[in-house]
Formats: sequence, structure tokens, C-alpha cells
Amino acid sequence: MLGELEIFFGDANNAEARVYARLDEAGLPSGCSLAGRVVGPTCEYSRTLSAAIPFTERRTPSIEGSRGTSPRLAEAIVPDPCFWSQELPFLYLAEIELRCGGERLAAVERQFGIRPLGARKRQIVWEARPWVLRAAETRELPMRPLSDWRAADLALISENPGDDLCREASRLGTVLIADVTVESDQVVDELRRLARWPAVVVAIVDSAQTVNAKARVVARNLLLAERLAGNSLPSPWADLVVCPGSSDEQITALGRQIAVPVAVERAAGWCDELADARRHCDLLQRDLAGHGDFAGYLV
Repeated sequence: MLGELEIFFGDANNAEARVYARLDEAGLPSGCSLAGRVVGPTCEYSRTLSAAIPFTERRTPSIEGSRGTSPRLAEAIVPDPCFWSQELPFLYLAEIELRCGGERLAAVERQFGIRPLGARKRQIVWEARPWVLRAAETRELPMRPLSDWRAADLALISENPGDDLCREASRLGTVLIADVTVESDQVVDELRRLARWPAVVVAIVDSAQTVNAKARVVARNLLLAERLAGNSLPSPWADLVVCPGSSDEQITALGRQIAVPVAVERAAGWCDELADARRHCDLLQRDLAGHGDFAGYLV
């Protein structure tokens, strides 16, 4: 009953963050309401004082991409929020109940992080500061603990990462890039799942896949990247684009036509260590320095 519950945050600054629990009403008995609280924060690398902030139910008009009904929405205002980052991956716990006429119909606990990440013009910004993405594909590297990826300041690109990987990366502060390779009719459900985890900062979807308005709704706090084919231009839903394997000249020409951040993807081949993969990212950045200012380098 709470399988499609979405926990996301809206306005977030150093003074307060607004956290929401949202559930479509379709299929629910009439008169249901959401209740619960936000508890936290906790952090693997820091001692914290925990607080409990109650959710207050709000009523909203129907949202584009929903099932045509007015969703159930509850809001918690978290004072002095602690943001999730690689250095200090602060986590909160949302305890949510679905109630009807005083009876509890369902309950769920959902871990989440408040991560002020976004796209501004041609840059990715994290806590209002420019952030350059450097990431490597796991298939080109030997197995290494997630803590080693964090220490190397390198994001891990994983194809449809499972919940266990996402949970551990969120706890340890390892950045994940999800390569979404599911069928088009499964994209919305996959993005909803990935958006639950603060470690997943970007989800890459191929331009051939269908991304509808609902996908944008369920992935509010997730950057959606479109992997372009050839010289095609990005779709309206794309927060950033990934340009794979193109020549320097093609990347330069494409970058001049695109108003969103551009990440360059180029295979480096097998690397023995994470430091080698990070070095390939830096070399790619150096080689493309004269061709434009790019938001990310993926190998």
C-alpha cells in the first residue's frame, strides 16, 4: 500500500529544509491520511544529536504525471539540516503511517538524505558551488571496497545498482551514477527506486528510451542525464547530457548547441587501481581543456 510512497525534499538551506511524503490516492480508501515523523540525523563519521520532527498533512491539487487524483502529501520542516555529502553523509529516517479513521493501515520506514545538488546553466552545483563529476565504470576496474572509491574522490558508475549497494554507498558517502538500462515501460519505477538513495546523484538514460512526465515527478531530487546518440540534441527532461566516444571536434560542436551541463564519456580500458581511473578522468579533462568547460568526465 505504501510501495509507491515518495520521500523528497524541496527548499533546503542552512536554516531549514522542507521534507515531503507523497502518495497517490488511486486505490486507497477514502479519508486516508499520512502521518509520521523525521528522525535524525545520523552519520558514519560524526556524532550527532538526534531530533524528531513531525509530519503535517497538506492538501495539493493534482500534479502533472500523477494518476489524475489529488495525492496525499505531508510536510516536515527540518531546522538546521545536515546535508548528505561525501565527507559527511548525514542520513535521516522518515517514519510514515497511512491511517484511515484512526486505524493504521500500513507503516514504513525510509532512510533519506538532504543533498543540495542541481544544474545551473552549464554547471553541476553542489551546495551552490560548482562541482565537476569524475566517475569510472565498475566493469573496467577490479573489485574495491566502497570506502576506497570515496577516498579516491571518484564516483562509481553501476548498471541498475541494487538496493544493497545504494544503501551501503549512502551510509559511507560514496557517490553513485546509475546507468539505467531497463525497458522503457520500467523507467519510471526504476527512477522512483533510485531516487530513494542519496548516494545516487545522477541517473543516465539512453536517448532511445522513453522518459515521460511521471519520471520527472518521481525523481525530483535526482539529476537525469541523457546519453546522446550521434549529434542529436537533448530531450526537454534532461538535466544534463552525456556525450559518449565522440571526437573532440564533435564534442565542441555539440557543446555549443546545448544549454545544459555536458559530461564527456570516453572508455579508458582496464585500470588496475582506482587511482589510475581517476588519473584518466584528469587526463580527459586536460585534453579537452581547449574545447570547452565540461561538467563531468566519465571513463
